[in-house]
Amino acid sequence: MGSIIDYIDWRGDILFSERGFNEVDNLIFAEIAYVNMEGLMIDKNEIITLGELYDRYIKAENKSRIPMNDPFPLFKKAAVCKRFKDIRLTRYLDIIDAEKQLQCSAVTFILEDNSLYIAFRGTDGTITGWREDCNFSFLSETPGQKAAVQYVNETAEALEGSIRIGGHSKGGNFAVYSAAFCNEEIKNKRITDVYSNDGPGFNSAVANSANYKEILPKVKKIMPESSLVGILLSSAEEKKIVRSTAKGIVQHHPYSWCVTGVNFVKADGLSAESMLMSETLQKWLGGLSDDERKTFVSSVFDTLEASGATTLEELNKNKLVSYNAILKAAAQFSPERRNEIFKILKSLAKTGGEVFFNEARKVFDKIIEPQQKGEISTT
Repeated sequence: MGSIIDYIDWRGDILFSERGFNEVDNLIFAEIAYVNMEGLMIDKNEIITLGELYDRYIKAENKSRIPMNDPFPLFKKAAVCKRFKDIRLTRYLDIIDAEKQLQCSAVTFILEDNSLYIAFRGTDGTITGWREDCNFSFLSETPGQKAAVQYVNETAEALEGSIRIGGHSKGGNFAVYSAAFCNEEIKNKRITDVYSNDGPGFNSAVANSANYKEILPKVKKIMPESSLVGILLSSAEEKKIVRSTAKGIVQHHPYSWCVTGVNFVKADGLSAESMLMSETLQKWLGGLSDDERKTFVSSVFDTLEASGATTLEELNKNKLVSYNAILKAAAQFSPERRNEIFKILKSLAKTGGEVFFNEARKVFDKIIEPQQKGEISTT
């Protein structure tokens, strides 16, 4: 077994015309979408090869906004191998608007047969990007999802060919949403496949909509066995559970997904921890109204943004800001609701297994007993 990096070593000398597009190629394109391409193309309509993009990237010494997974190792290998180096890219989009709570980035790959793969970037390291993720729980359409639909409509108008759409993490959510709500002719006649690589699902308004149900036969959701992101919210897509070399939330990292040949290695199913977390989150979120979800999310992120931090990296240097934001948000609820919130956070910390989560768990352990007595402090 190997990874998507190893796949390039194994298959990098084989053109798409010799061996067609597969699910591993999908994740590679979704990962390359994390590359910061700002300023590397003359305009959105310029078409350049992946190899040319890499050369420009190196000369510009461009740097990404530090996503959870660094795309550079994959980018470096793909840009010089036979299979990927001459794949063309165009229509790069990167929008971040804190006021509108919007983060949307996309790029279109043009394959040898002129078919398209529209890749939406997942959540980056900005607080704005993570805030929009949380907004999925109570908004039927976020500004980023709306921008994704517009991108698909405009790209389909500008370029010919059949269309695949995909993304990792939030990018997977955008891929499914944009495919479901784009123009009917594009959805019915041009889109062939939609890939959500461990992307979160949707709230009930979207999950129950006719547009979402219409696109489901074309959607493939791929998620690791201990998924903590792909299990969020409602998701009726066909799911493939794959093995990962990592543990806990680190399984979200695409480099950890096990590959053999042209496929991901199937797991027996979701892990017990992932299923428990899914059940717990669904039960908790199902008991909250949209207004309650909005109140909690808004309170947390308003406090985080008031600290002056704009990225998770900045917050990590002062974790107390993050803990305090959650406490202030929880303080607005009844003791029963607060108890549920802290149980969820403690469970997430336990399942995550990372340093940040372990530190958070210690904090929440100290909080639960006094908050059960109605004694909660946000200082």
